[in-house]
Amino acid sequence: MTRSERKLVNKVSIRLAAGELVGLVGPNGAGKSTLLNLLAGLVKADAGTVLLDNKNINKIPLQQKSQMLAWVAQSGPVNWPLTVERIVALGRRPHLSAWQRLTDEDTAAIEYAIAATDCQSLRHQDATTLSGGERTRMLLARALAAQPKVLLADEPIAALDLKHQLQTMQLLRQFSSGDNACLVVLHDLSMAYRFCDRLYLMSEGEMVAEGQPSDVLSDDNLKAVYGVEVIKGGGDLPYIVPVREL
Repeated sequence: MTRSERKLVNKVSIRLAAGELVGLVGPNGAGKSTLLNLLAGLVKADAGTVLLDNKNINKIPLQQKSQMLAWVAQSGPVNWPLTVERIVALGRRPHLSAWQRLTDEDTAAIEYAIAATDCQSLRHQDATTLSGGERTRMLLARALAAQPKVLLADEPIAALDLKHQLQTMQLLRQFSSGDNACLVVLHDLSMAYRFCDRLYLMSEGEMVAEGQPSDVLSDDNLKAVYGVEVIKGGGDLPYIVPVREL
């Protein structure tokens, strides 16, 4: 995909299977958000095809696609003076016909999403008054309320406090089980290392590495892509800390 003579995403191949939480990492401007937009079918690639359930995503009817795939944008705007509860409830629209009232199943999905994202105390608040982190949690709740099979999330923990960062990663891990799958853009490499099944590492619009977190986040890859030296720890609580620019 090229814009203003700059290749934003070039010759990228990516796969997402049921039961996986896959992380997409890389420096600013690497093409991660653009790639998620392409995978969501929000923009069309200059070449290549995006398949959802083995079907061309651009040929799937919008309502059907919205039932299958949910998208949480980076710093998603909220322009409607609606309560948090009403915004989360919009996640059920793909499952309803015009003017259809919410069913018990819809209500249960909404309540689960609100509780899972710790939005109970916000449910009656005007969504336009939320902080950045609160807005992110609300938009994640809206996506979860749709009960999609595939979730695409662009930096969902960037604006969150420590508690909600951990809570959100645990929630994405829980979501990515059974028939579901999630692709998440992350800048926190420790969280990516700890929670993701596989990682893709991008740089300058191209895929540099793919595989197990320990392989993708090697010292050589981090030096080449991020230009830093790091200290790392493994085990049940792996971490990566940058210590020096190269």
